[in-house]
Amino acid sequence: MVIRFGALNQVTYFKCGGLAVAFGSSHKVGDALSQFTFLKSWAAIAQGDTDVAIPSFDTSTLFPPKNLSGFEPRNVIVKDVVTKRFVFDASTIAALRAKYSNNGSRTTRVEALSVFIWSRFMAATQAKDEPDKLYTVLHAVNLRPRMDPPLSELHFGNISRIAIAVADMESKDDECYGILSKMRDALRKVNLDYVKDLQQSDGHLNFMRKQSKRVAKGEIVSFSFTSLCRFPAYESDFGWGKPVWVGTARLTFKNLVVFFDTKEGQGIEAWVNLKDKDMAKFETDNELLAHVSSGSPNYL
Repeated sequence: MVIRFGALNQVTYFKCGGLAVAFGSSHKVGDALSQFTFLKSWAAIAQGDTDVAIPSFDTSTLFPPKNLSGFEPRNVIVKDVVTKRFVFDASTIAALRAKYSNNGSRTTRVEALSVFIWSRFMAATQAKDEPDKLYTVLHAVNLRPRMDPPLSELHFGNISRIAIAVADMESKDDECYGILSKMRDALRKVNLDYVKDLQQSDGHLNFMRKQSKRVAKGEIVSFSFTSLCRFPAYESDFGWGKPVWVGTARLTFKNLVVFFDTKEGQGIEAWVNLKDKDMAKFETDNELLAHVSSGSPNYL
């Protein structure tokens, strides 16, 4: 069985006896963890399980609705986006972790791969004579374990926010513009105090309003990562066994990378969404190609 996220809900049967389940939901309803919770419950009910955990739908009491006027997340939604899947095996990721680890600080798999992919995007697509532009790296962060008390995975909704790191374009830090340390600092700041501020003020929302306008004007080149690694992607069994492969449909968000664990759980699949002209440069970058596994990338 194959599962693909981001498509219309449907089941496709193949002559070989296999099938593919396509599952799609609106981000207005829930984040990635909410989607996995739904899929896991759906599969359990399909098998006749009568003891399925009930999700909690009280998110609006934790994060009261706000007036979103002036915030335009659609600024990064474009039509000419190409999605490609690049696979990095365990040994390659280990080498990248070693490369970016220093001063006794051990880089995680997601941190190392994020820095590498962003650096190749910059090298392949960005002009050297644009010093006035601001380059940012965004990571989606699950807020559930960062609250007091921590929320369980059964809390349904968009309980995630983004950590934003700004590259130092004058830095000579291994050609990565100091982004690793800034990325770590941004992730650390998504803590209990950060969550309380989200609940009690409009500071974060006002900041995002300003950022979206600057992105629309071309003043900011934003690059986003969302990691679904360690999520229960391969746990849903509808009665035909666990999936042999899980992936995502083509997304219309430019400069977005979605990470999935490979089936064995040691490698990572990076689903890269770029404008077609940027993908044409990115996918031919020699340094990138030297690190991807054979058999990738794949067009969607």
